Formats: sequence, C-alpha cells, structure tokens
Amino acid sequence: MLLAVALGIGTPGADALGASFDCTRAGTQIERMICADAELSRLDSELGALYTHARGTAGSDGAALKRDQRAWLKERNACTDSACLARAYRGRIVQLGGDSDPDPAGATASAAATPMGDPETQRTDEQVRITQQGPAFEIDASYPRLGGKRAATAEAVLADVVDDQVDSFRRNYRDLLAAGDGAHQGPPWALEISWDAPYTAPRFWAVPLSMYFYTGGAHGGVQHLPVVIDRRGGQQVPPKGLFRPGSAYLQALSDYSYGALAGQEAFSGGQEWLREGTAPNAENYQTILPLADGLHVIFEQYQVGPYAIGFHEVTVPYAELRGLLNPDLFPDQARAP
Repeated sequence: MLLAVALGIGTPGADALGASFDCTRAGTQIERMICADAELSRLDSELGALYTHARGTAGSDGAALKRDQRAWLKERNACTDSACLARAYRGRIVQLGGDSDPDPAGATASAAATPMGDPETQRTDEQVRITQQGPAFEIDASYPRLGGKRAATAEAVLADVVDDQVDSFRRNYRDLLAAGDGAHQGPPWALEISWDAPYTAPRFWAVPLSMYFYTGGAHGGVQHLPVVIDRRGGQQVPPKGLFRPGSAYLQALSDYSYGALAGQEAFSGGQEWLREGTAPNAENYQTILPLADGLHVIFEQYQVGPYAIGFHEVTVPYAELRGLLNPDLFPDQARAP
C-alpha cells in the first residue's frame, strides 16, 4: 500500500487531468512537475495502469516486482527537470511491456512501423512549451505558468487542454502515415497553440489560448480555446458555469451579440447566417472568456458567415448581465439591477 501511494496508483480522487494521482493533493516537487506537464501526466497515467496490471499477474514474482519499482522510484525522484522524468518514465514503461509512444486511437501496422517519436517539453518561469519537428510536420504548443494558491492544479488543467489537442493532431498524423503506407502524403502539417496574458480575477483565472492548425486542404484553421479556472478549487469552469443555473443568459448573450455585429459591413449582404450563428443556443456560446470589462464572446470561422470574413468577437459588458452571472465567481456583478 505504501508503494502504491508513493506511485500515485489507486489513490482516492484520481481525476481526468492525466496523472494517475489526484493533482489537487500534489505535495512533492516531482508530483507538481508531473501535474503541470501534459506529457509527464500522460506517462504517469500509463505507467500507473501498467504497474497495477503487473501486480495483479505477478504471482510469485510480486516481491521482485516491488523491489524493481522501489529502485525505479529512487531513480525517478533524483530527477530535477521534466526531460529527466520523461526518460525515466519511458524506460520503466518499456520494462513493464508498454509502448512509450502509444496510439490511443489504435494505430495500424503501417503507422506503427513509422513512429513519430515523442514531443519535447521545455519549462520556464513564464510558460510550458511542447515542441516536435518531423520531416513533414511541426508542433509548437505552449501555455502560461500561473502564480498563487492552486497554481499547480490550474496549470494541470491547462496542460490537459493542450495535451488533448496535441494528442489529436498526432493521432490524425499517424492515420495519414497509415493511409500512405508509412509515407507522408500532401503538404506538411502544422499545429501551433499560443496564449495571451491571463486575466486574474479574485475568484478565477481566464486564460486566452488560440490554435492554428493545418492538416491539408486549401487553408489552415484557427480555433480559440479559452480556459476559465476556479481559483478556489482549481477546476475548469465550463461556459454555462459562468451563469446562474436556470437563468436566461443565452438570450441576453444572443440579443447583445446580434445587435453588436448586425451593423458591421461584413454582414451587409445578408444576415440569415448571422442570425443562426448568434441564436440563443448553448452551441453558439462555447467560446467565452470573462475579462475585466465583460464577457468576451468569440464567433469562430464559418459560425456567423463565410470563411472570408474570419472570426468575430463581441465583449458583452457585465452591466448587460446583471442577475445572470454566477455569484460564486462574480460576487460584484451578479446582483440583479
């Protein structure tokens, strides 16, 4: 049991942040490094599953397995940076019969024969950056470091968001290789995730992430990934969590957004697309970021018009949302007029 706790395997409250243990209880420097790094979290989760399986099938070899694991823990805990940790995890994963570059989607034999390798993670006081350069693809994804209480847990949320996009890009690229019998078909692919300065409110962080991707075709795409994190518990807040349950917030967002965009020249040729894209349904308002002067709503490419007009942004003042906002996050703006 002590060994399992030291590994973070089977500890209560393990969540979806990627690591095999509860990142809200990360107490050591090693644990904090794992929780704040998307790739390390993935490796820790994989090793946790492999070790649990190995213990269940070890039989009379169980004592030797535990001794090996204790020796590996000593090696791991001597690391002082993420690169060292990643090497230690990948080595132990291979020893336990795993693949240090797994394909969660299930790669074909052709794709497996042409592995992509692993991304590199670089950490500074300002940001975490994940990069990988292949013969015909490039990944450059980053997210900011946050300061203060719950920062490690909040950074693990950011790591999880970025890791999801990186993993998806890599899976799709492996599928491309599989379809081409291991060879890249078409122009080079690219994924870039960048960030602007986070907004720190008394009860939440708001982090503007944006993503550019090119996976073939006439042009690349842009997608915004705003992340709101509750500073008290460290959990991610979904768009609907910004508002009072049962409130008519969608109608308020729709009315203001349509009014703000309808007079712009880009929509002078017709507004049916605009009306549909700003209609009061939850799907239209998934890209929201609370900032100092109001809720920043982003309408992505093709949402309110053709690709040529790009994406559009509207800032809904908090005064327009009195009585609709979640008082736990917006104690000053949540009061009804």
